[in-house]
Amino acid sequence: MSSNMKKIKLISVFVITLIFSGCLKDNPVEIMRDMTDSAEMLVYFETNGDYINSNKMPSFVKASEVFSNLNNYIILDIRPKEKFLDGHIPGSKNVEMKNLMEIVDQMKDSTQKIVIVSSTGQAAAYATSLLRLAGYDKIYSLQWGIASWNSKFAKEWYRMVKNGFLVGRYNFQNYPKPDYSELPEVELGKGLTSELIKFRVKKLLEEGFEKVRIDIDDIMKTYNQQSNTLDYFVICYAPTRLYNIRDNGHPPTTVRYQPYEDLKSTTYLQTLPVNKPIAVYEDTGEISAYVVAYLKVLGYDVYSINLGANGMFGEDQSNSSRIIRLKSTDIMNYPVETGE
Repeated sequence: MSSNMKKIKLISVFVITLIFSGCLKDNPVEIMRDMTDSAEMLVYFETNGDYINSNKMPSFVKASEVFSNLNNYIILDIRPKEKFLDGHIPGSKNVEMKNLMEIVDQMKDSTQKIVIVSSTGQAAAYATSLLRLAGYDKIYSLQWGIASWNSKFAKEWYRMVKNGFLVGRYNFQNYPKPDYSELPEVELGKGLTSELIKFRVKKLLEEGFEKVRIDIDDIMKTYNQQSNTLDYFVICYAPTRLYNIRDNGHPPTTVRYQPYEDLKSTTYLQTLPVNKPIAVYEDTGEISAYVVAYLKVLGYDVYSINLGANGMFGEDQSNSSRIIRLKSTDIMNYPVETGE
């Protein structure tokens, strides 16, 4: 057995042992002195609720729920200031993503829930996932973003729907998962794992969502017709319904990973490559943003495909029920405030 496989099996066995024995401390990995920093975080996450693989993910809240219970929510709008001034949810506060952790920390004793709002829901999903991973459990993202609050904002979402570059090169081939490999190399330093994760999350929030958002056209521009390959490892994080969607299929070499199952240490997490960039998609770009946040914390070079399948072949599927999209019934037309 290779040394890589031994390490993978060791981490998996260790996680299973901790879960079933109940021997869980804030820093459980002290038992394994040679564990890498990325493995240390992985064990910590999986023995502390395994958020990304749990039924708490995605932590969506609908516009109707927020509107009906405004007093129960603190609304943080992370859109650029000019967009906020042009219109926002009454009572919401405009903040920059880079300051989110500090702001949320100040509200940790509040009984109210915090909902993060962005234009299409993708940036809010990314921020919410990061904060959840850092231990803030009262954070939610507004599903569909502010596009679901009022038709005034839905236009931005619909403008992004398109057929991507070289969509005709997609296929229906079922590509296998790669061989297992090492986890990414991450330098955490010394201290409690939970505190080191918070420090890493803060840094990713400061870098922002735009650093991990990618357009399908930029991926398909790397297409090599001779070898039928891409420079990116593309993941369809969705059921087969989307992977082999009629009339389109998926980009060349795309591999499907089953949601809530295939990104565990005990399954296929370590089939993700560390030697090439990864791009994740599902229907709308929101759940992929949640997943990308998790993989970024673990150290992977990973990106979320803008608007998911809607930004890849949304025009072809505009009249079908095979793809999840923002519908007119999702847009509530609730009151909007302008200015500060």
